[in-house]
Amino acid sequence: MNAYFVTEREGCPIAAAGQARRDAEFQMFQRYAKPLAEVDDFELEACSIALAAGESQAWAETGILGYSVLADLPRLRELQVETRRLDVRRLSAIESTLNRLNDLATPDILEDMDAYLVKVFTPRVAGAELPSPSSLKRRLRERIQRIDAKLAPNQKKIKDRKKEKDAPFGTCRGTFYGQDDGDAGLNVSGDAATIGLMERYTEQIAREHKLSRDDALKAILTGEVKATPKVVLYMFTSKTPGSSYYIPNFGWTDADGTATVEAMLEDNPPHVIDLDAAEGAETEAYVPSAAMRALVQARDGTCLWPGCGVKAENCQLDHRVPYDEGGKTTPSNLFCLCAHHHNIKTDRRVYYVPDPVTGDIVWLHADGTFQVTEAGGFLTDYLQPENPRWRTTLEQRRQQRRDRAEFYHRCHSVVEQYEQDRDYETCMATIHELEEKFGRRFEYPPEKEPELTPQLLAALEEYLRDMAHETSREFYLIRDYPPDHDFQDPEVPSYA
Repeated sequence: MNAYFVTEREGCPIAAAGQARRDAEFQMFQRYAKPLAEVDDFELEACSIALAAGESQAWAETGILGYSVLADLPRLRELQVETRRLDVRRLSAIESTLNRLNDLATPDILEDMDAYLVKVFTPRVAGAELPSPSSLKRRLRERIQRIDAKLAPNQKKIKDRKKEKDAPFGTCRGTFYGQDDGDAGLNVSGDAATIGLMERYTEQIAREHKLSRDDALKAILTGEVKATPKVVLYMFTSKTPGSSYYIPNFGWTDADGTATVEAMLEDNPPHVIDLDAAEGAETEAYVPSAAMRALVQARDGTCLWPGCGVKAENCQLDHRVPYDEGGKTTPSNLFCLCAHHHNIKTDRRVYYVPDPVTGDIVWLHADGTFQVTEAGGFLTDYLQPENPRWRTTLEQRRQQRRDRAEFYHRCHSVVEQYEQDRDYETCMATIHELEEKFGRRFEYPPEKEPELTPQLLAALEEYLRDMAHETSREFYLIRDYPPDHDFQDPEVPSYA
């Protein structure tokens, strides 16, 4: 008897219906499986497929990305063309798991993965069960672990870590703690939007009362300040329906986060600023409009002075060509500089020129030397001439997913190592290096455990002695001894 998967059993109407569904998926997404398949605007492509198929944009994106992995796996692609054996869910499982290899996905490694997957999807017996998405992920993780163990951290620990840290929208978790040596602390965690609102509120209080952010936080929590300032949370998104949102300092929302933000906006209608219109806007006034400011801050990210990390929202907008010398108030002539470096430029101790193609800033010094800095705002990649506006190609989206997968799995492996050796400083230093390399923020860092100082150990010993004493007293009280009983060794009843 010939070998076959149960999903391909002849004469079974359900198996035939399942095959028809996979055939339909193949017709919709097969072109993305070809090497060098080009998609100039990923979000618009997914949107058009979703509308035509009557499905969600997330489903369409999953289909495009799932089939795109076949471009790297020619033997599996050939098998899929012949059989349409894999549905979108299984292709997505392969794509999402292999993403973590990122730059380690050399031709030899991909060839090995390709051969292995063809073997997995070739039936050995009649009525074999088709491997499930979860089984595929597990098998591929095991093979990836042989290549680099740090790319295959414990999945259960990752889930537990996320469950402990992740909070439903609108909630937060706070922990106060103290130590006998006089130190104390407060940890607060929650979803990105809620923590973002807290940050904006704290900064607004600091501005109104001329306090540092630390002093403003203390004043809020101790009740020294009672105010209800108007807080504005800035978010950026594409005009494509269903697109994710970018929250400054907290990054892009995932599918759940996007749904959460949209639910929040239903109760709080947003003031929408069209950044496409703002890019070419111009005003006769010295002070730029709110739309111009939002665009420039999103483009630059931080102060553009080499090595300066002051956030764009805390910077001044510099007229590169001075306003009083005919410089226009328009985004192409406005750049983020912190107060200190703005003064240096205003004093003409240095000058800078933006590269119109790359967006880099070339700083020209009086001694004839120059430095080049790159704008760090999330809009930079979307506003360059070769990649205008918000457009993302298929290859860019795939690279983003590969970077994200490698980043998070390496970070989780670092946390696992900390859970073994408790070296907090090394753990955080490694996470910061990864954050710097990938330009991302890891949301699940470990919390530093209190140091077991002699004072803390002494307090713990005293606490345990008190607990033992209380337990002993409870034993006597349960026996209902008279109040004047001599509490020495308890009587032990005999059962002889």
